Amino acid sequence: MKIVRVSAIWCMSCLVMRNRYDKLFKEFEINEVKDLDYDEDSEEVEELNIGDILPVVIVYQDDKEIKRIIGEKTKKELKEIFTTLNEKT
Repeated sequence: MKIVRVSAIWCMSCLVMRNRYDKLFKEFEINEVKDLDYDEDSEEVEELNIGDILPVVIVYQDDKEIKRIIGEKTKKELKEIFTTLNEKT
């Protein structure tokens, strides 16, 4: 799985979620994570059709988007999402 994570320095939810995602990525052994800043990488972010709600995590399998996680999620919700994704791959 490849992950693209979109966040912004001014986004408090992004700061909270960064920690959760970092721990989760280690747990699920996800090594390919590309971080994009909503403001600094605006052209690339625009191509991804990211709305106004941050953070956004896009999960790819074989270069195809398989899941888009938008906004703040609990640790439990994230673990359930990634467990389900791992079962499908």
